[in-house]
Amino acid sequence: MIQKNNSKIIMHPDDNSSATCRIETRECGAEVAWIEVGHPKKMNAIGSVMMADLGEIFSELKANDQLRVVVISGAGERAFVGGAFLPELDGLTPQTGREFITRLHLACQAVRDCPVPVIARMKGYCLGAGVELAASCDFRVADSSVIFGMPEVKVGLPSVIEAALLPMLIGWGKTREMLLTSANYNADEGQAMGFIDTLVEEGALDETVELRVAQIVAAGPLAVRAQKELINAWENLSPSEGIKLGIDYLAAAYETDEPQRMMAPLLKK
Repeated sequence: MIQKNNSKIIMHPDDNSSATCRIETRECGAEVAWIEVGHPKKMNAIGSVMMADLGEIFSELKANDQLRVVVISGAGERAFVGGAFLPELDGLTPQTGREFITRLHLACQAVRDCPVPVIARMKGYCLGAGVELAASCDFRVADSSVIFGMPEVKVGLPSVIEAALLPMLIGWGKTREMLLTSANYNADEGQAMGFIDTLVEEGALDETVELRVAQIVAAGPLAVRAQKELINAWENLSPSEGIKLGIDYLAAAYETDEPQRMMAPLLKK
């Protein structure tokens, strides 16, 4: 048994999953968080320990005002996340199953609630819970080694929680195909259906992720945070409601000096 965030989690004896975070400070003072998820010899399968680690990491990151962007990577070359940890899944009951999947949802929700953009840096296999974690990120940058899919129905389970985000990313038709057939897809197919935002050849992944990080760091920090908050709100609003809320956000931006400060170099030109 382990203690995470004042709650007790029964740890499977073979659950060696984890998530660690490294903070990098750029010359401009901006901070970038690099999160690595890993599970040795298990293709980075998510167990309850990793879920709790992610919850704690994002709870700390949420309070960091200097944070500008987060990047999530899988340890090694074989996988981003190869799914949920099967030995733990195998031992669940209706009650512990509810607790397990709720923990996984809360870990994914912590990613969605992060006040700055989160980038999934994807290599190798991305299955089940890995797809849900990636779908919770703002960007999915992948190389050509990626294979992804939702295999839950193959092991007698429906795909749930953040699988509900898939229709917004890939449409209802592809969502039905993925979830009902448990088909796997390669990187080219992932880009074509809209799951992968940016696809590069192997060897170019880090350079491409850094480009996206630099783009975000160069933007107005308050504006980026407001924009992510607004985008999340749009998911639950009608277009007319979203437009009205956007007017409030733009007006609020002028309560700070960021617009004038960011515009000043352009006006000088």
